[in-house]
This record gives sequence, structure tokens and C-alpha cells, in this order.
Amino acid sequence: MRRILSRFLVDGLVVLGIAVNVGFLLINLRPERPHLGRRTKVRILLRASEPRIQWMRANEFAEFAVAKDIDFELLSAPTFEDVHQKLIEEKKHPTGLLLADVDDEHAAELKDGGLVRPIADGASTVELREALSELLREANERGVLEGKQWYLPKRALVNVAVYLRPAIEDAYLHWEEDKKAIDAALKEANGKGLPDDFRLRRTPDRWDSFDLFVAAWTWAHHPARWAEASRRISADNSIAPQIAPRVAWPCGNGEDGSGELLNQLYRHGMTEEQLGHLDAPAVLDTLQWQALFRKHGLLPTQCEKDGMEQRDVNGLFHERKLAWAPIDQADSIWLHGGARRDAEPGMPGPGDLSWATLPQGVSAELAGGQPARKGRSFSFEEVHLWAVPVHSPDPKLAFQIARFLAQRGLQQREAEAEGMLPVREDLRQDYPIAFRLEWMQRLLDASYRQLQRGTADTPAAWAGDDWDDKYLKLRQAVVYGRPKDAPVTLDAIREAVRRASVTAAAEATHDAR
Repeated sequence: MRRILSRFLVDGLVVLGIAVNVGFLLINLRPERPHLGRRTKVRILLRASEPRIQWMRANEFAEFAVAKDIDFELLSAPTFEDVHQKLIEEKKHPTGLLLADVDDEHAAELKDGGLVRPIADGASTVELREALSELLREANERGVLEGKQWYLPKRALVNVAVYLRPAIEDAYLHWEEDKKAIDAALKEANGKGLPDDFRLRRTPDRWDSFDLFVAAWTWAHHPARWAEASRRISADNSIAPQIAPRVAWPCGNGEDGSGELLNQLYRHGMTEEQLGHLDAPAVLDTLQWQALFRKHGLLPTQCEKDGMEQRDVNGLFHERKLAWAPIDQADSIWLHGGARRDAEPGMPGPGDLSWATLPQGVSAELAGGQPARKGRSFSFEEVHLWAVPVHSPDPKLAFQIARFLAQRGLQQREAEAEGMLPVREDLRQDYPIAFRLEWMQRLLDASYRQLQRGTADTPAAWAGDDWDDKYLKLRQAVVYGRPKDAPVTLDAIREAVRRASVTAAAEATHDAR
């Protein structure tokens, strides 16, 4: 009997040894998955191009995929409007979409349409509190609807001013050569000229509307040795410095143009409650400055034709044809060239770039020798959010992934590679240490200071009630619809606004019939 038991024991150990060897063999075939469990498939919708999705897969999702044995299917949508449409389809015909990348502009609409569920549903009270404590308060607030956390902040974008440092130095040193001409041009508009004791401030961080006008005038009337013909980018002496407008902003009739117009209105003191008051001081001041820039040839000629979108402005800057423009963080990375070694190169001589907060809006009209009305530096912030589709198969896993992707290292990595503004509180505090490159520090410094000086969410009524289209038509009539040499006094602007409003009302009445 003992011999039989011994034989069974030996045979059992042999079988066990074979099983162990087979297990090791299988592990060696798939060393990245040693537990041999069934892999979880996860579908995530991203507003991103295919190259960017591939970057995100390798640099952000891969670690979580290995740790949790997940097979990520990352779906691409070109715009946030496309994301919205896909979420509508997902509600009607669920496909197992776990998580989606949305923006704050669509947040309320997605909720009201029943397309998403609160991301708080996938977390305990403690987990949610801990996650939110790591993120910027103002970003968290964009994800709150009716007192509940519907979304978790992902990344942000906010416009700042980009400029060429040699151009700023040139304007600072030489603007007084044109002071009489500048003063005369402004006197024609406000009856007085420059403010008392005006001097162009050396740093664009301290600029207001007068500073930008003076710098733009100086650049537009003198050959720019720091632009296309800069010796820093070419030793070709046959390239002569050119005289051309060196300031630009989106001036077309598309989304970028309407966004820039709204930003300028708010810099001159507009509030959401004033939307629709076409003769408000902020509207008149904004249009008067735009008419002044147009009258004196301080903007590119494209604004006289079909206008420019942000990509057109970026393109001119990339060719060193501009000295100053509004820009966000992602476009700044493209303009400069990324912070990582494998990044695409940027514009010629990117070391000349720097960034500042946007100018304070002030009226051209003076009172007591100073601007009669003062606004502020302001820029609307766009916050990208993680949303949980209404039929998400696992809200808890969705929250875990969203929180994992918000960790410090990944936010820093994406900021360096893609230019998105991190929404972590520790990175806002530590960016001078966390980001090793000086130009990245300058970009982030201007960005976070812009959030402090003035920012908000775009008013829902701007696009929802078609005010964007109405204000663009008003700008077209007042700024570009009149002769270039038309008067630009405040009274002339006010009368042009009145006439445009009467015309718009008549057209609306005709269309309603």
C-alpha cells in the first residue's frame, strides 16, 4: 500500500511540475500579462487627432492598461461638436462607451439631454473629495451642475499674448520718433490724443489699449529687422527688412473671430448681463479701437477681405511676420516647438518668443487726461472635462481612469508634449521647478497669471441666443462696412451702431414674415 501511495505521490508531483512548466511557458509567451486573466476591454471617446491618440496611448494610457490588464479602444472625434453627436448616438444605441472627453461649453447641454451621468456616481465621497482637492478650484467648478460634480477636469486652455522680445525692445526704444503722428491720429478720434504723461511700458504684462496701439503703430511704420530678415535666423543679406502690420488677432466671421471679439468686449468691461445692449460703453470702446487699427493700417490686409482665423494668425507668426498676437498654450507649443526631444521644430528663432497676460482694455476717450473707462485684462478659459456616458458599463472604472490620467506626472508630460494647461494645484504652484525649460516656465507663468487677472466661462447665451452672429454683423458694419477713412470718433461709432441696429431689426422683421 505504501508503494502504491508513493507512486501516486510521485505521479502527482510530475503532473504538477508539468502544469507549472506549461504555465511558465504561457507567461513567457505574454510576459506583459503574467496573471493570464481575461482582459477588460474599454472604449473611450477623445476629441483628438489620430497621431495625438497614438501619443496618448503610449504615454498616458499604457501604464494603466498594464496595471489593470485593460485593452483600451480609443475613439477619435475631430471636434467637441462631433463628441456631442457621438454621445447622442451612444444614448440611442449603446456600444459600451465608458468615458468621453468633452468641453465646458457643452456640459450643461449634455446633462440636460440625458447623454451623461454624474462622474460622482463612480466614486465614494472620500475618493471624490481627494480627487478634487488636487485640482484647481476654478476648474472643478466648471464640472459642477446643480450642486453635483457631473464632470472631472481634464485640461484647460486660456489665451495669453505671445510676442517677439526684440520687437518689444525696438518699440520701447523708438516709439517716440512717431509720437507726433500717433498723437494726431488719436486726437482725431478722442479730441485730445495720448493720455497725459504717456510712456510705452517696457513689458507687455503692463500694457493697456493705448500701449498696444502705440507699439502696433511703431512696428507698422518702420522696417522690422527682427522679423523675416532677422540675422538670428538667416545670414542672407539680400533679405531686406520689411514695413508691414505686425499685430493680428482673429478677425474673421467664424468661431475664432467671434471668440476674440467677445474677449475684447469683456476686456473693456462687458458683463453677461449686458449681452444685447449694442450701445453699451464696452461695445462702443471695442469697436472704436478696432476702427482705429483698421483706419491706420495696423492689422494685416486679410482682415479687409475674408478675415483671419486663429490658424492664420499662428501661420503669420510662424513666419516671423508678427510681433504680437493672442494665442493659447497648445498653439504656443506648435509655434515654439515642443519641449520634448522628439517634438516637431517650431518657428525660426523660437528663443525670441515670450508670453504675457493680455492688455487691459481702456477707452480711447479721455477724462482728466486719462482713459475715461477702464476695463481689465481678461481671457475666457476653456476647460476640458471627463464625462461618463449615460450607459457607461462601469462608472467606478471610469472615475478611476479619469483620476489616474489627472496625476501630476502625466499632466506635466502632456503639457510639455501637447501644450495643454495643467489643472493640478501643485503644478500651478511648482511650475518653475517642475518644468525645466525657461520658455515653458514663461508660457505657464503668463497663463496662470491670466487666470488670476481675469477669466470666466463663455456665456451660454453668446452662441445659444445667436449673439455671436449678431455682434459679428455689428462689427462688420461699423468697422469694415464703412469707408476706411470714415470718422472714428465715439459719436461716429455710436451713430454707426445705431444705423446697423436699425438695419438688423428691419431684416429680422422681414425674415419673420
